[in-house]
Amino acid sequence: METIKATVVQDDKKHFIKIEDEKHIIRIPMSEDKPNEVKSAFNKLINRIKEGEFRIELDEVGEDLFSQVANGYITQLNREIQEVHSEMERYGLVVD
Repeated sequence: METIKATVVQDDKKHFIKIEDEKHIIRIPMSEDKPNEVKSAFNKLINRIKEGEFRIELDEVGEDLFSQVANGYITQLNREIQEVHSEMERYGLVVD
């Protein structure tokens, strides 16, 4: 199983979880209510699941609130990724 690194990024007082591998950059907003951006990020993750099983790992977990929230978010996201991957595998929708 591949591990993809994630970081907490601050851009003009806005915080994001940035998930990045060789082919993909996915940004999930944390400090703004942007449902369309979250939906877009999840769609990108689903497309990434089709390429093979992976887990996300936060590069550095700091003591700040955004790092702590991002760490919990990624833990839950990894559970969801595993469940979606299993379902997609069951229906022959993954490459693996």
